[in-house]
Amino acid sequence: MNGWLRNVRAASRGDTGSALVAAVAVSVIGMMLATVVVAQAIVVSKDTGTDRVRTVEVHGAEGAIDVMYSTLETTTPCSWPTTGTQVVNTAPDNATVSATITYWSATGASVPCALGVLTGTPAKAVITATATVGGTVTRTMQSEVLLAPLTGVSHSAAIFAANQIMTTNGATLASAVPGTPADLWVDSGNVDCNSSVKINGNLIVVSGTTDMSNSCQVTGDLWSKGALNIHSALPGGLATVGGNVSVKANASIADGTKIGGNLNIAGALSTWGAGPIVGGTTTTGATNIPNYLPVRLPEINYNPSAWVGFTLVDWNSWLQSQAGPSGNNAPTWSPMRSTLASDKCTVAAPNWSLNGPLKSPTTPTVWDTRYCSSTQFTNGLQLRLRSDLVIFARDFYGTGDITVVSDDGAAHKLWIIVPDGDAPPGDGTAQCSLRNGFTPGNFKVDSGANFQAPITTFIYTPCTIETNNTSAFYGQLYGRSVTLRNSMTMMFVPMGVPGVILPSTAPVTTSGYRVDIVFKREIKTP
Repeated sequence: MNGWLRNVRAASRGDTGSALVAAVAVSVIGMMLATVVVAQAIVVSKDTGTDRVRTVEVHGAEGAIDVMYSTLETTTPCSWPTTGTQVVNTAPDNATVSATITYWSATGASVPCALGVLTGTPAKAVITATATVGGTVTRTMQSEVLLAPLTGVSHSAAIFAANQIMTTNGATLASAVPGTPADLWVDSGNVDCNSSVKINGNLIVVSGTTDMSNSCQVTGDLWSKGALNIHSALPGGLATVGGNVSVKANASIADGTKIGGNLNIAGALSTWGAGPIVGGTTTTGATNIPNYLPVRLPEINYNPSAWVGFTLVDWNSWLQSQAGPSGNNAPTWSPMRSTLASDKCTVAAPNWSLNGPLKSPTTPTVWDTRYCSSTQFTNGLQLRLRSDLVIFARDFYGTGDITVVSDDGAAHKLWIIVPDGDAPPGDGTAQCSLRNGFTPGNFKVDSGANFQAPITTFIYTPCTIETNNTSAFYGQLYGRSVTLRNSMTMMFVPMGVPGVILPSTAPVTTSGYRVDIVFKREIKTP
């Protein structure tokens, strides 16, 4: 019996050791499971944080793109925000976001922003937005959009003055195209319209003030950023506006002034007597006036390759042939018969010069006369066009009853361009200053200059255009400063310049562009 008990007790002690081992093993397994659970929780928490940061970044970048969509409906921004970045607060994280945009024209040419202002008319844009959390982790979203102006079909200006314009003594602007008004656009500076000036179209003063007096007539609309002052007139010399008048400031209008359309003034109206005679409604404190923004003078460079279908013909050799026996047979001692190119900078019709008209080649041609300090047509010279012609000059001066006519009676185009000194494609900013060894000059005609229909002429200089004494044109004038004097007549015919986008004269309205989204996606951060 005692032996049996001893055996039972010994067996019991063996079970106790096994139970202890089993308990320890269970504890170890529990600790391992707890470690796995904690580690998994840490991983999940970290993944959740990363996802949250990514979500904040993506949503922030996408939000910046959405802001650009909205902005494009009213204007054409160069970036968002205009300076620096924007902080987006999405608790518990903050994202720093910004967006840039690049534009292209309908032909696929880049439309750059210069000093915060778009230099042409876009048809497509690509928006790139970035968002950063903590200053290190960045995500980038990108979207391409198509832009369609909602202001209707528009056109470029008949006369574009980048800085200022002076109109006096019988200057007349009209349109030769039925249904298309002749727009006079002044990008910066003030306008003083007086002395029987007539604008058969619209006057758009984008940045400055407008003064009208002494039979200044605008048959279309008048838009002025700064104050409008229509002064009392001499008998029979009342200033008039045939269309609507829109002023983004105050206005002072003389008694009896006739306005055919509505008078909308963002500020206050001061007058005396019965005030203006307004065909439509008069509103002060107006908030719905359409907006115009400065667009800057487009830059035109010396770029013969842009003139597809034109041939660069040596100016010196061509004048020699015109003065020779097969041409006008000028005297042998005439500078036009000389072999020196420097003798060909002043061309006149008398027998000591060209001894007759100057005829252009019969195919589209480019003449480069930029080596002359000034290219001059004088003393009754007649330029007879037999095809389209481009004259690049450092400076151009025409005087003494010069004329430009069609030699064959057909319509031909003439461009007289004083180019910007930048090498193409340039920096988008036209400057009247020394660049790359070239200093551009002016365009000036006086003493009678007649560019006769069906010849149309585009005149450009980044400096000053000046017309005097019974000059006449069909076409367009684009310059930094424009002075029109003494019975100058300009008939608007839209021409344009190859490779150059001329700004539209349409206003920027509350629905300026329809924005059609091509794609919106996340891309790899550069």
